[in-house]
Amino acid sequence: MSVLDWFKGDAPESNPAPEVASVDKLALYEKDWCPFCERVKSVIKELNLPIAKCDISQPEHLQALMQGGGQRMVPCLRIETAPQEYFWLYESADIIHYLRCHAEREHE
Repeated sequence: MSVLDWFKGDAPESNPAPEVASVDKLALYEKDWCPFCERVKSVIKELNLPIAKCDISQPEHLQALMQGGGQRMVPCLRIETAPQEYFWLYESADIIHYLRCHAEREHE
């Protein structure tokens, strides 16, 4: 089940969606040559969100992604849900949807 399903209300009670976090609690794990990463980065730029970017060609970022998210796949948005607790969101479409929801809440 994707985060999109959570936003549509199709998530089971045991798997709540992550709350929309403040921008300083977000980090995008990405790779320069990845077209899906470019798509996400263009939305970040469009929405003017100052999100930290972590290029997995740097060993420390790759290690953090593998230990936290469990997959080498990018893009991945790390969302801090509580101090030292993270939700790892994969799939560019899900990340973009999350960011657009974030931007809407910021403007409310």
